[in-house]
Amino acid sequence: MNQWIRGTVSAEGDKIAGHNFKVVKPSQTTGAYTLIFLHDFEETPSVVATINGDGWKIVDNAHVAKVDAGQCEIHTGDYYGALADRPFSFIAVG
Repeated sequence: MNQWIRGTVSAEGDKIAGHNFKVVKPSQTTGAYTLIFLHDFEETPSVVATINGDGWKIVDNAHVAKVDAGQCEIHTGDYYGALADRPFSFIAVG
């Protein structure tokens, strides 16, 4: 049985849209967000993420750094490639 989770997260780490996940963003960590799936996937899901908003230029980015059946870590970065807080959306399917 396939499961999918989608969501939108603010630069501050607040959940803006979506269900079946929560966001953990340590205040001292810039550009790193852990998405915890409330129901584990049967196997490691495929996850994609992208930056939201037209204020963020093409070179700002979102990267799926780690993923397993229960959670994933998203890193967001700035124009220069350094970690930076950015709003993003994601989809996890598995």
